[in-house]
Amino acid sequence: MSPRDPRTLVRHAVDAGTPFSTPSRRHHSGRHDEHVRGEAVVEDPAIEPTSSLLWEACRPEPDPAAVWRALDGGADLALAVTAAQEHRISPLLWRALGASDALDTLGPERAVLGGTADAFAMEGLLLIPRAVALAVRPLTAAGLEPVVFKGPAVAARYPRPGLRPMEDIDLLLPRANHARALEALGGAGWRVVRAAEGEQYDTVLAHDEVPSLTLELHFGLEMASQRVTALDAETLWARRQPAEVAGTPAFVLPQDEELVVLAAHAGKPHHGFVRLVWLADLAMIVRAATAEGHPVDWERVRAVAGATHCVTVVGAALALARRAGVEAPSELFPLPTRGWRGDAIEQLLSVTWPLTHLRLPGYQLNYALADDRTQRVKILLVLLASGHGIGGRVRRVAALPRRALTGARPPG
Repeated sequence: MSPRDPRTLVRHAVDAGTPFSTPSRRHHSGRHDEHVRGEAVVEDPAIEPTSSLLWEACRPEPDPAAVWRALDGGADLALAVTAAQEHRISPLLWRALGASDALDTLGPERAVLGGTADAFAMEGLLLIPRAVALAVRPLTAAGLEPVVFKGPAVAARYPRPGLRPMEDIDLLLPRANHARALEALGGAGWRVVRAAEGEQYDTVLAHDEVPSLTLELHFGLEMASQRVTALDAETLWARRQPAEVAGTPAFVLPQDEELVVLAAHAGKPHHGFVRLVWLADLAMIVRAATAEGHPVDWERVRAVAGATHCVTVVGAALALARRAGVEAPSELFPLPTRGWRGDAIEQLLSVTWPLTHLRLPGYQLNYALADDRTQRVKILLVLLASGHGIGGRVRRVAALPRRALTGARPPG
């Protein structure tokens, strides 16, 4: 293993007391947090300035003074580069350092980060438009109206192509259209690599022309056993709006629904806000909306979040995104401040979250983010039954349902 290999850098960071995780490609199971939760370790003084640098990179317009404060404060650039890879913000970190005339501070990391940024820039200019066309055009030619959400739809709001890395293209169609869509895609060269079986809510496909990207054809948003919101895929699809995505005519979600869906996606079980790119997405959308003369209607976002039981997770996402420049009215999205849930939210909103998320158990964060009390109990019971190693503290949840429904305080 090379000394510059990301795995080596992360191992050295962990040895030095930095609670970070090993970079990995996404599993098709959709679980982003499988190897990123663990025991707390001793923090080193580089964590806070390094985290501050990562947050600054996520802003639509990074502040050079803030970048230099982080660097002068002791930011660990080797760790920042590795963390940026994990958080899918390498191009954003490169941009922030370049805009601050600070690329020379990278030393040997300059080639690593610059090469990654250049690769994503080429992908954004050439590969993504081709992949979107290959995915969408066969469906529209068959009379279907696919909604493009997440990756390519959000990337259009970034300042330039290639700043938003992605591993797949997500399309949404009603379940009734799923078989017909698969037939159309198969005729256009797409092949199924993972079928929608059991609780799966999408089919994953690949195409030889774009081997580094997959296509996820959704008819749902989450597995039934992990469902903690009332977001409904078909209701969202029914609100679709025509738009051009990466040069291809398609459909997208209305802005308010999009913000709620993206926030819920970032915070859902097995995601747990472990990638900064999801928060950068929110910042870029809000900035683009303001620049285009139709700023976000936060009252409307709150109404959508309330109707879909997403107020807490949306509030948490917006509170995190505040570090990337989002100014949403916090009074519309109140967050828990007491007990077990308040404890989790306090840890989540720490400036060091990008490097310390290992310290907060996923089940506790899931519990804190769920609006509905019954869903909070369900989260704990499902995780306990599935052997996630919750431990004795959560085994006390056996008596929770009745207490929870009567408003009793959660364990701890």
